[in-house]
Amino acid sequence: MREHYNPFLGQSRTEESGYRLPKNVKPTHYDLHIEPDLENGSFEGSVVIHFDVLEDSTSILLNTNEIEIHATTLIISSGKATKIKDIHYHEVQQIVTVPLPEPMTAGSRIRLHQTFKGRLNDAKKMSGFNRSQYIGRDGKSKWIGSTQGEPTGTRQIFPCADEPALKATYTATLIVPQDLTALSNMDIASEKSIGRGKKVVTFNKTPLMSTYLVTFVVGELNYIESNEFRIPVRVYATPDHDIKAGKFCLHVGAQAMISHEKTFGSPYPLPKLDMVAIPGHSGGMENWGLVLYGEKYLTSDETDGSALETQLKAKIVIHELAHQWFGNIVTAEWWDSLWLNESFADWAAFNAITAMYPEWDIWSDFVAGHPEGGLQAYQAALVLDSNRGSHPIENTVNTPGEIAQVFDAITYAKGCTILRMISELLGVEVFIEGVRLYLKTHAFGNATTNVLWDALSIVSGKDVPKFVSTWTSKVGYPVLYVTEDEDSDTISISQHRFLQSGKILPEDDKVLYPVYLNTKINQGIDESSRLFSRRDTFAVDLNFYKLNAGQTGLYRVSYPLSRWEKLGKQLYTPGLLTTSDRVGLISDLRAVVTAGQTPARTSHLLTFLSNFRAETSYFVWRQVLVCQADIHKAFLFESPALLSALSKFRASLMSKILGELDQQLWTFKKGESIQEQSFKAVLFGNAEGYEAVKIIASYLFDLFIRGETEALNPNIRAAVFRIILSDDKLSIDDDNYNTLLGIFHTTKSVGTRSDILSSLGYATSPSLIQRSIELANSKEVQSANERNSVFAALATHKNGIAALWQWLKDNWDTVVRGEGGLLSASFVRICVSGFSTREQLDEVEAFLEGKNGKDVEKFEKFLAQSLDTVRTKVAWIERDRDDLKDWLMANGYFEV
Repeated sequence: MREHYNPFLGQSRTEESGYRLPKNVKPTHYDLHIEPDLENGSFEGSVVIHFDVLEDSTSILLNTNEIEIHATTLIISSGKATKIKDIHYHEVQQIVTVPLPEPMTAGSRIRLHQTFKGRLNDAKKMSGFNRSQYIGRDGKSKWIGSTQGEPTGTRQIFPCADEPALKATYTATLIVPQDLTALSNMDIASEKSIGRGKKVVTFNKTPLMSTYLVTFVVGELNYIESNEFRIPVRVYATPDHDIKAGKFCLHVGAQAMISHEKTFGSPYPLPKLDMVAIPGHSGGMENWGLVLYGEKYLTSDETDGSALETQLKAKIVIHELAHQWFGNIVTAEWWDSLWLNESFADWAAFNAITAMYPEWDIWSDFVAGHPEGGLQAYQAALVLDSNRGSHPIENTVNTPGEIAQVFDAITYAKGCTILRMISELLGVEVFIEGVRLYLKTHAFGNATTNVLWDALSIVSGKDVPKFVSTWTSKVGYPVLYVTEDEDSDTISISQHRFLQSGKILPEDDKVLYPVYLNTKINQGIDESSRLFSRRDTFAVDLNFYKLNAGQTGLYRVSYPLSRWEKLGKQLYTPGLLTTSDRVGLISDLRAVVTAGQTPARTSHLLTFLSNFRAETSYFVWRQVLVCQADIHKAFLFESPALLSALSKFRASLMSKILGELDQQLWTFKKGESIQEQSFKAVLFGNAEGYEAVKIIASYLFDLFIRGETEALNPNIRAAVFRIILSDDKLSIDDDNYNTLLGIFHTTKSVGTRSDILSSLGYATSPSLIQRSIELANSKEVQSANERNSVFAALATHKNGIAALWQWLKDNWDTVVRGEGGLLSASFVRICVSGFSTREQLDEVEAFLEGKNGKDVEKFEKFLAQSLDTVRTKVAWIERDRDDLKDWLMANGYFEV
């Protein structure tokens, strides 16, 4: 019987929240048996948990959620077994209290045996034990079972002490149909048939590990194996995929393991490494020895996806494998230090890619933003951390809902940016030496941020916390306001917290950030200047200077208008501004204009962008196009004439580079580099104003739907679909939509399926919008990321934004009750953040009034961030509407 009960009554507690387990006992080992029933969507199991009693105790507390415990037995060291009849649940805190039949003294050892039953979740939920569908070897629809323990899903699989610091060893046994493959963290110790068409598969004992890394996969699977690494590395996939398409990621994975071992100076401790493509999985999960990925990241080769997707697949694979050290060998002690897992895995991925694929220039990719997503980190950190709803990297979290919301760009992108900054300050080799010490000292244990600072301080001989801890413990980052004194050849710099909404209250601006200016000058880079106070003055040659050389610091710079004008003229002076510098200038001016706290207006931003007509860098063009897209999204609900003028400006800006490429824009040749392919793809995808692009898109689409699929290169496939569906002249009634939907249902190409799904939302007619929403929420779309891609496309146009908001209002209770966590957060953010008018903001706020606390607990932070984004756009438009229109008219883009 479930009841509301205070599980902490009579048990000493040190945590105020009540969501943390007491420290009176410690699990040391789990013997786990699981028998999934894939067809009926349930599983049964048993677990024996071995405990050391650390304090005199009268009860044991465990985490459990959505599983039904049938029987509980306590076994003491003498072997005496006692059945426990009454256990008590606290559903909100996801904790079960097991009262002991007699007090146990410190130093005792006990075992707790429980039998239980649970349900298999829909793959979209991505928590606990999940099931998703595939087409089996016999051509029929089948189920595959897989687990997702991070952050708090393991308690949905078996009763456990589900906290990352409570590491234990595990011996797992699965009872599965004879014809299915069973996988877990470790290699198989034994396998035997038990009749009934079933077999028992027992796996070897794991090292000490956190509960969230325990994992299982059960289904029909094929595999390929690499012997490049010193132990076997395998890629598994269901039989409805060509397993050979996994060769690229298999090679990347094996080489990444070699690179990580060399870099981190410690061996991978498990006897095997499996990577499995899971239908419906939304990304990657770093389970020790059994890493799970979405199918699109593992089972499509370079010929089935764009060059950008090839990079993204490699980055995700390498990131998850870096976790085998950062997160698995050494684990963050609690979720408030999650960045120690995720930021390091990101940094390690970029570091490994630099060695494995130097031609990718991956750190420039890190700095540049991409209009269609991709390998960005730095820009994502700057954007989210300027939001009033941001949070520190080290953020206090206790509830499952709070924990789920720290898996964001602060934990990943800002943390990685800080690690890059530290590595630049200390020197990369010294930084890696400190990382090796950190891993060696805390192997198979847990760590906090201060432990990392200690290791880096030891190897560098510097007081690392002095210049770094502020960045992880405090929210936000500064904008540096620069004034110039021509008489003394000096600049005065003051720092204040940067918020995209512009309004800085006194309580927002109490932190002084340690800023290393890294000033770019004619002679090179001045690394000696730093700003640790509110304001200071520096000598500099006013003929040329730029702060934050190479964009290695986490801050914005606001120059005087005269300096922006000079820098615009100096963009291509040899030896002055690198690719990353030019990216940084665009990003900073766009942010300063949006905040509206200086004389810089949107007209100045467009004037500055006009200097980039001669630009030839792929990375700089990416940021130019991101900036233009941001302006368009902000002013989306303004007059059609203004939007048309903005499109004409973009076409004018791109005319030189498009004219130079001409037919090369849609022609891809064998041997072209990743950058060459990606450059042409991003230009093609943003060249709707170039009439030739519309014509060729229509021509290639016709070839594609007639079966000549190779005629449509994967680099521009998604763009062609989008152009066809969003252009009223090219989209005839529902014909093109229906044609693509038919291909979506039948294609065996993972890349084609993904591109179609992410494009359908660009259709703007009300009937097609509703069909897209229905498809996104149907069983045909198993992945939460795929569903979000449909919603994200809808959020790019007026009709879609209105339909999404109506959908959210109509389904509010379902969102609140249902998917929860990251999934609800993504939905809410997409459905809200597309708005940009005062009336829309008022409507959203009126709807949300009174919906707080428990209603929005699972996505409260994301909701606050979305509202801040809308408020920022509203203020920007109201401030610069006339300024923008006047500039477009004065420059011949606006037709009255």
